[in-house]
Amino acid sequence: MSLIKKDSRPLYMLVKEKIDEKIENGKYKPGDRLPSEAKLSESFGVSRATLREALRVLEKEVKVNRQQGIGTFITEKLALFKSGIEELNSITQTIEAMGLKAGTVDLELKMNQQVEDLNKEFELNKNDKMVILHRTRTADDEPVAYCEDYLPQRLVPNNITEDDINISLLSFLQEESNIYISYAVADIVPVIADKSLVAKLNLNIGDPILLLKQMHYDDRDNPVLYSKNYFRSDKFEFHVLRNRG
Repeated sequence: MSLIKKDSRPLYMLVKEKIDEKIENGKYKPGDRLPSEAKLSESFGVSRATLREALRVLEKEVKVNRQQGIGTFITEKLALFKSGIEELNSITQTIEAMGLKAGTVDLELKMNQQVEDLNKEFELNKNDKMVILHRTRTADDEPVAYCEDYLPQRLVPNNITEDDINISLLSFLQEESNIYISYAVADIVPVIADKSLVAKLNLNIGDPILLLKQMHYDDRDNPVLYSKNYFRSDKFEFHVLRNRG
């Protein structure tokens, strides 16, 4: 007996919706292999042809992955933000490109700091001061990234306040200091969430995180900004375009 109630829509779409429901309520989890076509078609009370059409639609929506001779698998959870690391966009731009509202919480600005580990990279003297900025970035009020930014204090106005930089830091430097960042050298490091990051990003201890460490340079090749950005790996995915030399 069919488990699908009478409906004017095509039968395969009703089967597809039933599978959608099982994915949403956690019955089928990312990476799970679905029962065989024979068992699924029997459980839904439909033909294999109808079931296959439902699976075809789910595969088109990237919700399942069918592997010939192996089975059909629930697609691993997709990242909300996908970006080529060769594209130097601010986090604000990345979030807004998805049609979401970019925000900042827990912003902390520290002036007159000395960071000896970065003096050489910035070509600073021992007594030169730096500005350190810590903040959590949000997408539609949900925390998605935690940022630590370091830049020489001489590059920013003396009367700078936290309210002044409640926007994209790249935009701030261009508008307020006439500094145009043209490229960055980046490293991606997989890390796990510690107590500090758990609180800032609403994660669990040990959850995977993507750490993007970048030194930014202006159009004259001067280092102007060093950043350590911790991205939730369930929200961000970075890819790299590699050309054969």
